[in-house]
Amino acid sequence: MLKEISEWKSVRKFTSEPVTKDKLLSIMQAGRRAPSWKNIQPWKFIAITEEKDRAKLAEVFTMGVLIKKAPAVILCVGTLQSWVKAHQLERLKELMGAAGIAMTDEEIEKRYLNHELAQSLSIKPASIMSRTFENMGIAYGFMILEAMHLGLGACIVGEVDNELVAVNDQKYAEIKSYFNLSETEVITAAIIVGYPAKELPLTPRKPESEIIFFKE
Repeated sequence: MLKEISEWKSVRKFTSEPVTKDKLLSIMQAGRRAPSWKNIQPWKFIAITEEKDRAKLAEVFTMGVLIKKAPAVILCVGTLQSWVKAHQLERLKELMGAAGIAMTDEEIEKRYLNHELAQSLSIKPASIMSRTFENMGIAYGFMILEAMHLGLGACIVGEVDNELVAVNDQKYAEIKSYFNLSETEVITAAIIVGYPAKELPLTPRKPESEIIFFKE
Protein backbone atom coordinates (compact mmCIF):
# COMPACT_ATOMS: atom_id res chain seq x y z
CA MET A 1 0.00 0.00 0.00
CA LEU A 2 2.90 2.40 0.64
CA LYS A 3 3.75 2.19 -3.07
CA GLU A 4 0.29 3.47 -4.02
CA ILE A 5 0.46 6.15 -1.34
CA SER A 6 3.91 7.25 -2.53
CA GLU A 7 2.61 7.52 -6.09
CA TRP A 8 -0.48 9.53 -5.12
CA LYS A 9 -1.20 12.73 -7.05
CA SER A 10 -4.28 14.94 -7.08
CA VAL A 11 -5.98 14.85 -10.48
CA ARG A 12 -8.01 17.87 -11.58
CA LYS A 13 -8.39 17.29 -15.33
CA PHE A 14 -10.20 14.27 -16.70
CA THR A 15 -11.22 12.65 -19.96
CA SER A 16 -14.88 12.65 -20.96
CA GLU A 17 -15.20 8.94 -20.13
CA PRO A 18 -17.95 8.45 -17.54
CA VAL A 19 -17.30 6.75 -14.21
CA THR A 20 -19.50 3.70 -13.77
CA LYS A 21 -21.88 3.32 -10.85
CA ASP A 22 -20.05 0.27 -9.53
CA LYS A 23 -16.77 2.18 -9.27
CA LEU A 24 -18.42 5.10 -7.50
CA LEU A 25 -20.03 2.63 -5.12
CA SER A 26 -16.65 1.02 -4.43
CA ILE A 27 -15.14 4.42 -3.58
CA MET A 28 -18.00 5.23 -1.20
CA GLN A 29 -17.69 1.79 0.38
CA ALA A 30 -14.06 2.63 1.11
CA GLY A 31 -15.23 5.75 2.94
CA ARG A 32 -17.80 3.71 4.81
CA ARG A 33 -15.08 1.35 6.05
CA ALA A 34 -12.82 4.13 7.32
CA PRO A 35 -12.11 4.21 11.07
CA SER A 36 -13.89 6.73 13.27
CA TRP A 37 -13.90 7.74 16.92
CA LYS A 38 -15.87 5.20 18.98
CA ASN A 39 -17.30 3.81 15.73
CA ILE A 40 -19.43 6.98 15.36
CA GLN A 41 -19.19 7.15 11.52
CA PRO A 42 -20.45 10.77 11.29
CA TRP A 43 -20.79 10.80 7.52
CA LYS A 44 -22.73 10.10 4.40
CA PHE A 45 -21.68 10.20 0.76
CA ILE A 46 -23.68 11.17 -2.31
CA ALA A 47 -22.50 10.31 -5.84
CA ILE A 48 -23.32 13.01 -8.39
CA THR A 49 -22.94 12.57 -12.14
CA GLU A 50 -25.63 14.75 -13.73
CA GLU A 51 -24.29 18.01 -15.17
CA LYS A 52 -27.05 20.16 -13.66
CA ASP A 53 -26.43 18.69 -10.19
CA ARG A 54 -22.69 19.25 -10.41
CA ALA A 55 -23.28 22.84 -11.53
CA LYS A 56 -25.57 23.42 -8.57
CA LEU A 57 -23.11 22.02 -6.05
CA ALA A 58 -20.30 24.07 -7.57
CA GLU A 59 -22.03 27.29 -6.48
CA VAL A 60 -20.78 26.97 -2.88
CA PHE A 61 -17.17 25.97 -3.67
CA THR A 62 -14.27 28.34 -4.37
CA MET A 63 -12.99 25.88 -6.99
CA GLY A 64 -16.46 25.13 -8.30
CA VAL A 65 -15.16 24.95 -11.86
CA LEU A 66 -13.44 21.66 -10.98
CA ILE A 67 -16.76 20.22 -9.83
CA LYS A 68 -18.53 21.37 -12.98
CA LYS A 69 -15.98 19.77 -15.28
CA ALA A 70 -15.47 16.45 -13.48
CA PRO A 71 -17.38 13.43 -14.81
CA ALA A 72 -18.38 12.47 -11.27
CA VAL A 73 -18.37 14.01 -7.83
CA ILE A 74 -18.85 12.48 -4.41
CA LEU A 75 -20.45 14.95 -2.04
CA CYS A 76 -19.13 14.38 1.49
CA VAL A 77 -21.50 15.26 4.32
CA GLY A 78 -20.83 15.33 8.04
CA THR A 79 -23.72 14.23 10.26
CA LEU A 80 -23.61 16.18 13.53
CA GLN A 81 -26.44 14.12 15.03
CA SER A 82 -24.01 11.23 15.20
CA TRP A 83 -22.60 12.74 18.39
CA VAL A 84 -25.89 12.43 20.27
CA LYS A 85 -25.32 10.11 23.23
CA ALA A 86 -27.91 7.54 22.15
CA HIS A 87 -26.24 7.20 18.75
CA GLN A 88 -22.81 6.87 20.32
CA LEU A 89 -24.13 4.12 22.58
CA GLU A 90 -25.58 2.15 19.65
CA ARG A 91 -22.36 2.36 17.66
CA LEU A 92 -20.26 1.31 20.65
CA LYS A 93 -22.57 -1.64 21.32
CA GLU A 94 -22.07 -2.77 17.72
CA LEU A 95 -18.31 -2.38 18.07
CA MET A 96 -18.18 -4.35 21.31
CA GLY A 97 -20.43 -7.05 19.90
CA ALA A 98 -18.24 -7.48 16.84
CA ALA A 99 -15.23 -7.89 19.10
CA GLY A 100 -17.02 -10.47 21.23
CA ILE A 101 -17.07 -8.22 24.29
CA ALA A 102 -20.21 -8.43 26.42
CA MET A 103 -21.03 -5.12 28.10
CA THR A 104 -24.32 -3.70 29.32
CA ASP A 105 -25.49 -0.25 28.27
CA GLU A 106 -24.70 0.99 31.76
CA GLU A 107 -21.14 -0.34 31.58
CA ILE A 108 -20.55 1.24 28.18
CA GLU A 109 -21.90 4.57 29.37
CA LYS A 110 -19.80 4.50 32.53
CA ARG A 111 -16.57 3.56 30.77
CA TYR A 112 -16.83 5.46 27.49
CA LEU A 113 -19.59 8.07 27.53
CA ASN A 114 -19.86 9.48 31.04
CA HIS A 115 -16.21 10.42 31.42
CA GLU A 116 -15.91 14.16 32.04
CA LEU A 117 -13.76 14.74 28.96
CA ALA A 118 -15.96 12.59 26.70
CA GLN A 119 -19.07 14.44 27.80
CA SER A 120 -17.46 17.83 27.24
CA LEU A 121 -16.27 16.88 23.77
CA SER A 122 -19.77 15.74 22.82
CA ILE A 123 -21.68 18.88 23.83
CA LYS A 124 -19.49 21.78 22.75
CA PRO A 125 -20.39 22.90 19.19
CA ALA A 126 -16.79 23.68 18.25
CA SER A 127 -15.65 20.27 19.45
CA ILE A 128 -18.44 18.45 17.64
CA MET A 129 -17.65 20.26 14.41
CA SER A 130 -13.89 19.69 14.64
CA ARG A 131 -14.31 16.00 15.48
CA THR A 132 -16.68 15.58 12.56
CA PHE A 133 -14.19 17.14 10.16
CA GLU A 134 -11.40 15.01 11.60
CA ASN A 135 -13.35 11.82 10.97
CA MET A 136 -14.36 12.99 7.50
CA GLY A 137 -10.70 13.58 6.65
CA ILE A 138 -9.89 9.95 7.43
CA ALA A 139 -12.69 8.83 5.11
CA TYR A 140 -11.39 11.05 2.30
CA GLY A 141 -8.03 9.29 2.46
CA PHE A 142 -9.61 5.86 2.10
CA MET A 143 -11.77 7.03 -0.79
CA ILE A 144 -9.09 8.68 -2.91
CA LEU A 145 -6.81 5.65 -2.55
CA GLU A 146 -9.62 3.36 -3.66
CA ALA A 147 -10.18 5.63 -6.67
CA MET A 148 -6.50 5.27 -7.55
CA HIS A 149 -6.72 1.49 -7.07
CA LEU A 150 -9.56 1.44 -9.62
CA GLY A 151 -7.45 3.27 -12.20
CA LEU A 152 -9.17 6.60 -11.61
CA GLY A 153 -7.90 10.00 -10.60
CA ALA A 154 -9.35 12.06 -7.78
CA CYS A 155 -8.97 15.32 -5.90
CA ILE A 156 -10.46 16.56 -2.62
CA VAL A 157 -12.13 19.94 -3.11
CA GLY A 158 -12.56 21.48 0.31
CA GLU A 159 -13.02 25.25 0.13
CA VAL A 160 -16.77 25.31 0.68
CA ASP A 161 -19.07 27.98 2.07
CA ASN A 162 -20.58 25.96 4.91
CA GLU A 163 -21.44 26.45 8.60
CA LEU A 164 -17.82 27.24 9.41
CA VAL A 165 -17.58 30.04 6.86
CA ALA A 166 -21.09 31.48 6.46
CA VAL A 167 -20.29 33.90 3.63
CA ASN A 168 -23.68 33.42 1.97
CA ASP A 169 -26.06 31.59 4.30
CA GLN A 170 -28.97 31.86 1.90
CA LYS A 171 -27.10 30.23 -0.99
CA TYR A 172 -25.72 27.49 1.26
CA ALA A 173 -29.20 26.74 2.62
CA GLU A 174 -30.47 26.53 -0.96
CA ILE A 175 -27.77 24.01 -1.91
CA LYS A 176 -28.47 21.91 1.20
CA SER A 177 -32.14 21.86 0.36
CA TYR A 178 -31.39 20.89 -3.25
CA PHE A 179 -29.49 17.82 -2.03
CA ASN A 180 -32.03 17.03 0.72
CA LEU A 181 -29.68 17.74 3.61
CA SER A 182 -30.97 18.56 7.08
CA GLU A 183 -29.94 21.35 9.46
CA THR A 184 -27.67 18.96 11.34
CA GLU A 185 -25.79 17.89 8.21
CA VAL A 186 -22.74 19.78 6.98
CA ILE A 187 -21.17 19.82 3.51
CA THR A 188 -17.49 19.22 4.31
CA ALA A 189 -15.95 18.58 0.89
CA ALA A 190 -16.45 17.16 -2.58
CA ILE A 191 -14.23 14.53 -4.17
CA ILE A 192 -13.98 14.87 -7.94
CA VAL A 193 -13.41 11.59 -9.77
CA GLY A 194 -12.62 10.56 -13.32
CA TYR A 195 -10.04 9.15 -15.69
CA PRO A 196 -6.89 11.33 -15.76
CA ALA A 197 -6.52 13.39 -18.92
CA LYS A 198 -2.72 13.19 -18.73
CA GLU A 199 0.12 11.76 -16.69
CA LEU A 200 1.08 14.00 -13.81
CA PRO A 201 4.31 14.38 -11.82
CA LEU A 202 4.36 13.30 -8.20
CA THR A 203 3.24 15.92 -5.72
CA PRO A 204 6.32 17.29 -3.94
CA ARG A 205 6.63 16.65 -0.23
CA LYS A 206 8.86 17.98 2.55
CA PRO A 207 11.98 15.87 3.17
CA GLU A 208 11.68 13.04 5.68
CA SER A 209 14.24 14.78 7.91
CA GLU A 210 11.69 17.52 8.64
CA ILE A 211 8.77 15.21 9.37
CA ILE A 212 9.75 11.72 10.52
CA PHE A 213 11.43 11.11 13.87
CA PHE A 214 12.14 8.31 16.33
CA LYS A 215 12.09 9.03 20.04
CA GLU A 216 15.48 7.92 21.40
